[in-house]
Amino acid sequence: MGTNKKIVSIVDDEIDITELFHDALSNKIAGISVVSFNDPLIALEHFIDNKKNYALVISDLRMPGMNGLELLKKIRKFNPKVRTILISAYEVDNDPVFRGYVKERVIDSFIQKPIAIRDLSKEVNYQVYSSQTMRNK
Repeated sequence: MGTNKKIVSIVDDEIDITELFHDALSNKIAGISVVSFNDPLIALEHFIDNKKNYALVISDLRMPGMNGLELLKKIRKFNPKVRTILISAYEVDNDPVFRGYVKERVIDSFIQKPIAIRDLSKEVNYQVYSSQTMRNK
């Protein structure tokens, strides 16, 4: 049958970013299956088909077709328990839409690019494992 590994998805229109994050997370965190997408619409389709197995979605903010905020909001509608991380090279703290999504708990964490792989791994590990206890209560 299937695996018990939880899915962690990386969505970024930059192929080098998804490859780097995919390789780093696949090698550093046990118990997860990492998938990556360069098209947010394809990422959303995969999420819908596998929503019960997802633990975390990491999405870039600015992408063609659908931005990261829209993607994470749609994902949360299909599975409110999935954790979300928004990443961006742009300053977003003062953006009213971003602040609203944080307040509505659409976004669990924000990471400013560039990010050290060690820091990314720590945040992903926290979101996948430490927060599981909070979700299951």
